[in-house]
Amino acid sequence: MSDTDTSIEVHYLNGGHCSQWLCAIDGRSFRRVRFHAVFLAFRHPRKGWIICDTGYGARFFDATRRLPFRFYRWATPVTPRGATAAALAPLGVRPAEVRHVIITHFHADHIGGLDEFPNARVHCHEHALAPLRALNAFAQTRAAFLPALLPKNIDARLAPIPAEKFSPPADDKSFPFPVFDLFDDGLLRLVELPGHAPGQIGVEYTDRTANAAHTLYCADAFWHSMQITRCVNLRWPATLPQWDIAAYRSTVTKLRALAQTGTHRLLACHDEKTQRHVEIQ
Repeated sequence: MSDTDTSIEVHYLNGGHCSQWLCAIDGRSFRRVRFHAVFLAFRHPRKGWIICDTGYGARFFDATRRLPFRFYRWATPVTPRGATAAALAPLGVRPAEVRHVIITHFHADHIGGLDEFPNARVHCHEHALAPLRALNAFAQTRAAFLPALLPKNIDARLAPIPAEKFSPPADDKSFPFPVFDLFDDGLLRLVELPGHAPGQIGVEYTDRTANAAHTLYCADAFWHSMQITRCVNLRWPATLPQWDIAAYRSTVTKLRALAQTGTHRLLACHDEKTQRHVEIQ
């Protein structure tokens, strides 16, 4: 089987950024850094363009105009990039033609542009959205969930993946997370990465545009590569937004072990190292 049979074209784009203190991660670096909201565009040989997450989009400030959601923008100063479609335009992606969007989790910096893809099925873990919807407005704000960013017809477009569909990969018993082959072709495997948000998933793929690097896109399973390479643990208050801190720590531990094997390149949404792969700044 050739590399083109097992790899997929992928592009990394910025969907805005927020500003945070790095000391929340390492406990000592008192400088503000940008946490970019990276999202991905896959060109699938049969399904066309597939978007993974959508950045802040163009509606973040509208969604945080009223209390208590306004606390979100005060706690994490955000600089949106504008419409997600504008970032995709240089690739020739027409949002109306996109038929599939993967949402790793429903935090605001991942769903801001979701309504720009009106004809797309929204693939997510079955437990990703309902727990957030069940919260009161204050708890939703703390959980980084802005209901106003959801498309009005989101329920009709959701393609939730049942938890029982995720299982250890048959071709790699040492891989520490359950996976689900989205199109049953081995090109895009969704990976359970619990802890940061309800039903968070990552994406495993072989990146044709990076010398066929076997990649696990970890979404927000970690924020900075020092958590993996230097075993740095999150400090308070960065632990507060984690949905399940015990599960979060377990996931990070497993990712550290996976990194040691050298089988996968680990990328995370906000990690500064991921910016090396962003083509359109």
